[in-house]
Amino acid sequence: MHRTHPIPARVLPVNPPLDSSGKTKPRVVVLGSGWGAMTVLKSIDHSKYEVVCVSPNSSFNMTPLLAQAAVGSLDFKATMESVRSCGSTQLYHAWADGIDTTAKHLLLTPAYPPAFRTAPPATLGPDDAPMRSFPNARGGHSTSFVRPPHRRAIESSEVEVDGESSRSRHHAQSEGETWRSAEEGRQYLLPYDKLVISVGAYNRTFKTPGVRENAWFLKDVQNARSIRWRILEVFEMADHPTMSDEQRRQLLSFIVVGGGPTGSEFAAELHDLVKSDLTRIFPKVAPLAQITLIDASSGILSSFDASLSTYARQKFKRDGIKILLERQVKRVDRGRLVVEPDGEIPFGLLVWSTGVCSTPLVKSITCIKKDERNSFLYTNEHLRALAPQGEVEATSSSEATPSAPRVLPDVYAIGDCAQIEGVPLPATAQVAAQKGKYVASVLNGKTSPETKFTFKNMGQMAALGGGKAIVDSPQAKIHGRWAWIIWRSAYTFMSLSNRNRILVPFFWAVNRIFGRDLNRF
Repeated sequence: MHRTHPIPARVLPVNPPLDSSGKTKPRVVVLGSGWGAMTVLKSIDHSKYEVVCVSPNSSFNMTPLLAQAAVGSLDFKATMESVRSCGSTQLYHAWADGIDTTAKHLLLTPAYPPAFRTAPPATLGPDDAPMRSFPNARGGHSTSFVRPPHRRAIESSEVEVDGESSRSRHHAQSEGETWRSAEEGRQYLLPYDKLVISVGAYNRTFKTPGVRENAWFLKDVQNARSIRWRILEVFEMADHPTMSDEQRRQLLSFIVVGGGPTGSEFAAELHDLVKSDLTRIFPKVAPLAQITLIDASSGILSSFDASLSTYARQKFKRDGIKILLERQVKRVDRGRLVVEPDGEIPFGLLVWSTGVCSTPLVKSITCIKKDERNSFLYTNEHLRALAPQGEVEATSSSEATPSAPRVLPDVYAIGDCAQIEGVPLPATAQVAAQKGKYVASVLNGKTSPETKFTFKNMGQMAALGGGKAIVDSPQAKIHGRWAWIIWRSAYTFMSLSNRNRILVPFFWAVNRIFGRDLNRF
């Protein structure tokens, strides 16, 4: 039995629906609401199973389009898809805090606060801070806004798992309020017949001091909304007549740490926003804006073909985006980034995008074999979760074969939280989606459980702003305008609903004609 916190829990009553023949439907529980989870929820046969999704988020985020949403090129709703739109899926808005693969049930904690506060956060005084329902916004240069829903209590992985001695992982509001005291009596057990673990991953901070407190991340729509708010805020502050040019340069210093697809695309989108819209609205201060892209490696977009990576770097240089390579970030202070060998670099906004690492749930799981370095869950080539090291399949003579780890019954693991043992694959949307499609096909009976999962590499793409992009596919290496057209076409059709397949190009057209939405809300 794995339990992150041994708290008495209620057993959720089981009233499974019946199928067309009057038989009880098996319950399939999907943990998460990302690419892998949503593909399972969309593809599984809902007439055959009772499908339950457990997630602290009630919607799926179209992650490749978040950079555009953060700068107003797309409306937020065009990058979201409701979990409840997936057939007859039952959503439990909760955190999964324990897995018992023997009894086949999950320990869940509701994702809403322990008590509904009637007083809005804006009316609470300093002495009432522990009663706030959400954490305050954090990060960057001195900020005037408090937008509770925009920031999460946990946006990276370096968090305490021991609820007895630390602050609550979910809802504790003060140092003295532990996980146990905050969640007492709210947990419950959810039985399952088949389990799909697809809880994704958190931003990797490498335990750099100050990142969680002073940087912004770009993992979901709430992050994108917070970033848009901050961009417009620093321009409003810089435009104030009492500001000196030096203060304005500090405020309008935008730093992106991480030269992968997410960081590079955000830097490109931010450049387009400043050049095409903010220069018109803030003509006096916009020329002082500086975008800096920092990476620890010797290049940006290093997962792409070398020619495409070089093209992207040259494009950014022409656009005036400053690129600092082979840099080591020492710490992030409020409004100051300390980098070797450059020293202190002031910023008004710092977006941290340096890869992913395991969530606290995955790190605390003991009933599934994990990668020793990164704590990702191990599966076999059929995406079945493996038992921990030392537990092996028994042979017909009741002997054990050390080379054949035991497969946990009815447990699958997909997405960024899992890896096939011995077959490492990149933590990308297409890998997660293909794994989700495979699991759904097996559960539907269309694919034999003996058929191994095979990843089909469709290539990768990155938008570089200014109507340019790069496409790295097995068939061709494309850059420029045609690549940009392919990028837009692909992500339009990759949207999970017809609604968003219409909304995405619609908002692109509206913004092309009327400009970006630059309202703060």
